[in-house]
Amino acid sequence: MNALVKRIPIITLIMIMAAAPAGVAAIGQGQQKTAAERSTVGNIIHFFSQPVNYSREPVHPSQVVIFADSLAGVKSVDPADRILDYIWESQREAGRPRFEKQADGTYLARLVWAPGTEGKDPSKDFRNPDKTLRNRPIKDLVYSDGIVYSDGKWLAPYMYHPNFGITANKGVIFFNKDGDLIIRGTKWDFSSTVGFKPVIIAP
Repeated sequence: MNALVKRIPIITLIMIMAAAPAGVAAIGQGQQKTAAERSTVGNIIHFFSQPVNYSREPVHPSQVVIFADSLAGVKSVDPADRILDYIWESQREAGRPRFEKQADGTYLARLVWAPGTEGKDPSKDFRNPDKTLRNRPIKDLVYSDGIVYSDGKWLAPYMYHPNFGITANKGVIFFNKDGDLIIRGTKWDFSSTVGFKPVIIAP
């Protein structure tokens, strides 16, 4: 019974997403809102209605070529560290994460930029289910840690999305043939996939 109750919101979301393209086409004629200005459902519709064009077939990090790899000191020797070389930008929504390696050899994902993260009143994590965390800035927010590298992919024990206030139970990260970083999060057997382009050499 509990499992069924948990799945009802997901079924509702699937129905919303199925109708999203037509709805967004009409809405899109007006002024675009930021993630903070949209409702949670509005963010979900926006997320899944964005056009995407990227391969979802995994490629080993050692076979990937990215635009600045030829510059001295950019490309990591260890394939497991390839996600550290660049700051990435989402192809579905405005946002830039970077990855950092920890002393224990695991990795974390940090949101370094999103609309509204600059200025005197930066965006907060106000959709977080934990009320004690709703006043923290989303800039530099660690949304996944304990990430481990295994057989050409990175496996995450969880992935939090501040636009939705939802935490995926698990995540997988890998490269495709074009050097895009593909991130897939799963919750209640429902998955979403996002492609990220390298935009800046990581400092």
